Amino acid sequence: MSPLGGFGGGGTGLGAGLGLGMLITPIMIASMILRRPASPVRKLIQAGATSPDTARKLRGLGIPRELPLRPALRRGIVRKLDDGRWYVDLERDRQVRIRMLIVVCLLALLLALGIWFGFQLLSEG
Repeated sequence: MSPLGGFGGGGTGLGAGLGLGMLITPIMIASMILRRPASPVRKLIQAGATSPDTARKLRGLGIPRELPLRPALRRGIVRKLDDGRWYVDLERDRQVRIRMLIVVCLLALLLALGIWFGFQLLSEG
């Protein structure tokens, strides 16, 4: 039997019908990562603050403190200028999101393979 043979909905064994879910799960996780949640970074992008020339002050965007931006600042996604204006480095944001997507997909794939191999061992024994 091929490794993809168990991905159908048929069968009556312990893992019957789980194969399709193992294929869809990494896709769903990837789509959740790529969707940008409501955040101060999103507000900066919507305001057009994507370069030093178009940088904006946080208060003008309804962001009262810089605390929510600190994780993005540490990752280099947002930049703070000396005059207190902020902007989003879109290229760095894309790099970080792609790296996160790859890591999550690899972890989901490893989990799916572990479950699949576990069911194979259970069905043999």
